[in-house]
Amino acid sequence: MTISLNKPPPSLLNFMRVLGYAGLIPFIFPLGLMVCELWFGIVFYHKMVPPHFASYMFITYSAVILSFMSGTLWAHGQRVNEQYLAKCAVLLSNMLSLSAWCAVLMSYVAPEWAVYSVALLMAGFVSLLCVEHVIGGIGKAYWRLRLSLTIIVVVLHLSMLVII
Repeated sequence: MTISLNKPPPSLLNFMRVLGYAGLIPFIFPLGLMVCELWFGIVFYHKMVPPHFASYMFITYSAVILSFMSGTLWAHGQRVNEQYLAKCAVLLSNMLSLSAWCAVLMSYVAPEWAVYSVALLMAGFVSLLCVEHVIGGIGKAYWRLRLSLTIIVVVLHLSMLVII
């Protein structure tokens, strides 16, 4: 039995919706820690945990999710009839994963570069959505889900850029 993203079964789409929105929590949690520290002076880190740990949590989770979502381009690339577009999708998948890895390395090596890491990851999410739109073959319900989740993720990344 194969499942197509053109028209996933309603129960699968609902399950994906729940997982997608639940997947926003690890983006929100580090932001909440940083807001509590900045606005209320409540510090949640210990002497063994560096002050920039919340931003590092955000960046590493973002990189994991961007890499995971980039893998969808491999599946999309297999369904595209135009070879050039299919190859571009698969190549971009690898480029996005490598850029996510670079973002993690940048923030680890130099915590003051966290702003660049967050911006690079945010650009990756936007690029991924644009490529999925160009490739097409995604059903309207799934596209709406992807669009709304990406908009929220971009807003969370913008919030992190403001807070850092």
